[in-house]
Amino acid sequence: MSRRIYIILLGTLLLLASCSTRSGWFRIEGHFLHMNQGQLLVYSPDGTINGIDTIKISGGRFSYELPCTKPTMLMLVFPNFSEQPVFAESGKSVDIKADASHLKTMEIKGTKDNELMTDFRMQTEQMAPPDVAHHAELFIGDHLKSPVCEYLLRRYFVMSMKPDYAKANALLDKMIAEQKNNGRLLQLKNDIKSMQSAGTGMALPSFSAEGINGLTANSSDLKGHVTVITTCSSWAYESMNQLRQLKKKRRETGNAFNVVTICIDGSAEQMRLSTQRDSFPWPIVCDELMFESPFVSKLGLYRVPGNIVINKQGHVVDRDLDTQALLSKIDEMVK
Repeated sequence: MSRRIYIILLGTLLLLASCSTRSGWFRIEGHFLHMNQGQLLVYSPDGTINGIDTIKISGGRFSYELPCTKPTMLMLVFPNFSEQPVFAESGKSVDIKADASHLKTMEIKGTKDNELMTDFRMQTEQMAPPDVAHHAELFIGDHLKSPVCEYLLRRYFVMSMKPDYAKANALLDKMIAEQKNNGRLLQLKNDIKSMQSAGTGMALPSFSAEGINGLTANSSDLKGHVTVITTCSSWAYESMNQLRQLKKKRRETGNAFNVVTICIDGSAEQMRLSTQRDSFPWPIVCDELMFESPFVSKLGLYRVPGNIVINKQGHVVDRDLDTQALLSKIDEMVK
């Protein structure tokens, strides 16, 4: 074998090695501009990662590998608390390049689904929110078999500030027709049904759960009181801030309303550590099942932070308000 051919073959093998990893594993390599040191958080909504993991950034670069035997979606959480999905496959690897000051331009290369998500992000970078949702609808229609569409459906039609359940169900039916054996889509169908059953004007579903702080959350105890049910996570600053604001508002109103919090962390201990300095005098439920929790499903709470506002008659009057709107709603109801 000539030296030239040997060099070409060696280069080809190195190239192939850079695009894949060992079977049963998935690897992420990343390079950030304007972020020399720091860390990212990573979790998986379906529990592939047990709780939340940390990715260290050094010299603007990072590397992360995890066991992966079936396709799954990971969520990267950045220092500004924004999130980006990464679609993992066994034996595959991806390369992430991004400017930390402008994460919308992030590029993820290495697998078809991640490159498809990058295409969507680039196409919608300059669009207004209503236009992004419309583009997501068209994008889903063109890629019904891709897991990217499942993410887009949740993001823009189910978990948005103004969900469109009718459109979500119509798109979901088309996806199910193309992916008949995808149990996640059938579960999403049930999730949407739960959200509709706990929608504005509906009676609060019954529930009972023990909090990690020793307090019990029981729907029967809430009747006759204005109540706010929230979701939180130790890694989501906005959700923890919302809890602090609710604690302050309760003190100002003489405890005129009740609060129940559902933590979607994969580790109850992590939430205990996060609340050591900020003790909250209401039940904080964490069954470590994250978004797979039956409690989350029953109440249709799939946002972080998310919330449901219930009147004294036990009916939902509003949901998924931002913190300021939530505080204003409470003022209106407890007067």
